[in-house]
Amino acid sequence: MLTALAGLLCAITLVQCVFVLRVRRVIPSLSSIEPATRPSTWPTVSVIVPAKDEQEHIESALRSKLASDYPSLQVVVVDDRSTDATSEILQRMMAEPRVEGAPELRVTRVDALPDRWLGKLNALGRGLEASSGDWVLLADADVHIEPGVLRTLIAHAEERSIDMIAVFPQMRSVNPIIDASLVGVLRSLTLASRLWTCNDDRKPVGVGVGAFNLVRRRWLQKTSAFELLRMEIADDVALGVLLAQSGARTRIFAGRADVSLVFQPSVRALLRSSDKGGGMFGWGLAAPLVIALAPILVEVLLPLLALSRGGLAALAAALSLAAITATHLVLASHFAAPIVGALLWPIAHLFNSIAICRAGWLAWRRQGVVWRSTFYPRAVIDAGKRLDPLAMRVRLPCCAALR
Repeated sequence: MLTALAGLLCAITLVQCVFVLRVRRVIPSLSSIEPATRPSTWPTVSVIVPAKDEQEHIESALRSKLASDYPSLQVVVVDDRSTDATSEILQRMMAEPRVEGAPELRVTRVDALPDRWLGKLNALGRGLEASSGDWVLLADADVHIEPGVLRTLIAHAEERSIDMIAVFPQMRSVNPIIDASLVGVLRSLTLASRLWTCNDDRKPVGVGVGAFNLVRRRWLQKTSAFELLRMEIADDVALGVLLAQSGARTRIFAGRADVSLVFQPSVRALLRSSDKGGGMFGWGLAAPLVIALAPILVEVLLPLLALSRGGLAALAAALSLAAITATHLVLASHFAAPIVGALLWPIAHLFNSIAICRAGWLAWRRQGVVWRSTFYPRAVIDAGKRLDPLAMRVRLPCCAALR
């Protein structure tokens, strides 16, 4: 029995490794893009930045966006109920003299959150209303973007008639636990979203990335994306799924050093960030516990037990461990994530299991989720769920019709 289980695990992990190697082949890096032509007239681009209590990163990241050499650029920052120094930093930057030809900077403030809206989605919607670009870049407040990125991507999109481009950013190393957790999340997202199919027009599968989603405005309006996803916890992923499902041509690239940020500044911040997914597996305790323990039991304890048994079981276990490690290493290398995190994947399993159990317990106790200092009751979360993570489809209201 143990030999059979070890053999099955070996087969599954080797298949995963093959899929990840395909990801490396079909998802290019930004540096590899070389548009054959440049637009005779550059379309206007609006960068929308939702910001809530981002005093540590907002200034440096915003200056990187304003330093873009794109010829027709507008940056709209939505200050979403910030209680730290974010507002003061933004006002100071607004008061700085504007150099001729520099991007336009606008700041709008949200003081109260509308009913049945997540803060980030409401901020993005407000930013869309305050902006005017033909293209809209949705970028988190801590994301740094190098000059030349927007020129390259817009030229590529216009040349290839692409409607949305998502970019996986480079995640800077923080500490071994966060680095390992990051690579573990990257692996989970890759497998769940079937990332190796997302650049294939024959398969309407897409995925978004909160750090960098570049979308034609007309597609955001056509799909009523922010209104539809206003209570979707995984809003960034769901946006890419929704647009691909609706017929938009979507593409994904690896940003590496061209687009970068810090995944989470501390273990505490990472745990608190995980709390928003507490209702993802239901509102009981059993499902989060099973989902949390499964990776440890299957990919750590089972191989160790098989190794101790010897024979064919040990051989299968050794191959499984090698395949899992290779999968993490390939993803970390391709997306410029910390390599040390790939080697410490068992730690990622342990930490992510703790985070899932904690989030599940808090969601059960509260019968709701706290995210960005706002409590969302269970009924509101359930009513607003749109993304089916297994099918990678967005559930549309029965009365919805894409215009």
